[in-house]
Amino acid sequence: MRMFWSGSVDQPWSWTIILGLLFSAGSARARDNFLIIALDDVGVDTINVYSRDDLYGHPGEGAGPGPTNTIDQLAAGGVLFRNAYTNPTCSPTRAATLSGRYGFRTGIGTPAQVDLPLSEVLIPEMLGTSWMNAAIGKWHLSPQPEITNPNDAGFDHYAGSLAGELDDYYDYTKVVNGSATSNHTVYATTDEADEAIQAIQSFGENPWCVWLAFHAPHRPFHDPPATLHTQDLATNPGNTPSYKAMIEAVDTELGRLFQSIPTGVFDDTTVILFGDNGTPGTRTELPFRKHRAKGTVYEGGINVPFIVKSPHIDPADEGSESTSLISTVDIFATLADIGGVAASTEDSLSLLPYLADPGLATQAARPFVYAEKFSPNGLGPYTSHEKAVRDETYKLIWRDGTFEEFFNLNDDPWEQNNLLPLNNLSSVELTAYGNLVAATNNPRVTVPEPLSLVLCAAGLACLGAGQRGRRRVGGVRSITISFLSAFP
Repeated sequence: MRMFWSGSVDQPWSWTIILGLLFSAGSARARDNFLIIALDDVGVDTINVYSRDDLYGHPGEGAGPGPTNTIDQLAAGGVLFRNAYTNPTCSPTRAATLSGRYGFRTGIGTPAQVDLPLSEVLIPEMLGTSWMNAAIGKWHLSPQPEITNPNDAGFDHYAGSLAGELDDYYDYTKVVNGSATSNHTVYATTDEADEAIQAIQSFGENPWCVWLAFHAPHRPFHDPPATLHTQDLATNPGNTPSYKAMIEAVDTELGRLFQSIPTGVFDDTTVILFGDNGTPGTRTELPFRKHRAKGTVYEGGINVPFIVKSPHIDPADEGSESTSLISTVDIFATLADIGGVAASTEDSLSLLPYLADPGLATQAARPFVYAEKFSPNGLGPYTSHEKAVRDETYKLIWRDGTFEEFFNLNDDPWEQNNLLPLNNLSSVELTAYGNLVAATNNPRVTVPEPLSLVLCAAGLACLGAGQRGRRRVGGVRSITISFLSAFP
């Protein structure tokens, strides 16, 4: 059993802190809902709030995206993560996010011929029966003939398209719990929002977890209904304007989804929105580079939008930015932590400490982020394999057995100046290089499991059962007193 926690390796853990964490986790179990939103082919350059120069005390990304008012408002009420990372293509990201495990463990490193093993424990299985659950939209984790795969993988309800790419946003095959209907003509983004709304309404007062994976704005770049965007596609036609219109359409439908959730329910919902990889090179605009976009392990391919709105964010911290290094693989541990669920994965690290304190430095448990791509899928051998690891300053890229590129991202954010070969490196750079080599070879969370926490989890799991309410520090004192009073 692995309990997810944060802090430096040598941090002392008092019984008061440990019991408080257990109590607050038990309290959260009955109330927290989870809405996980995956956007397809959306990099940091495509979301308006990421390019704002006036919000976070430093210049934005420098891009010119279209309007994303709903997502911007989500950031205004939550925490925007500036340095969030994922894999450079869609299926590997989805597999890693849902399982909390890197691709070299799950065997998913490319979008081609994807078949995520059913032995992987995914988020709904980890949360268990205390949460109603649904997966909506794009799946792309199994061969298309396996139309029951989302349900077999752990989701009680699935509605969407199994394909990684729709042939037509207005004419596609829709699958609902193993039943396929061809020639479905509702605009796909609207249909996916509709399905999410219906699923959440069907849950009633039960806690729920919804995985909402939009196909948009993945190609084909089909113009959305005019009511969903403000782009002038008549006088400014083309794939890039259509791509921006598709992002705005997703944003509009997200607004409709959020408004459909009763205020009290939405207040108790942790919303996590992220991009599954960077922007496609064909849709990339300066200052971003077309050949360092989706499909590459350069920043344009793996640095993605990541925004969290949660009742675990203090109102004073709403609208904050975190510059700490995080990964989409961390969503798994975060939901386990908030839900008070014991879960085991060596790669996922809870983001709850960053929600409690957006200014927190990158956790010592994993002072780096890791991304990869490989082919073919499976556990090897591979005909092609690339890895990228970065810390607060440096980034190292490994390709097919060779460490090829090493960058100082503080001085060189566009990765133009390769610091290698080794004899060019300073002593500081050599140390950083060695640390990243080690991380590349073993990119796991390194915090040991405190024995006291294991014993507490085993003996006190029942404490707080049946409690309803958000995770708050105020629960610490009462449970500590209750526990101590039992031992005169």
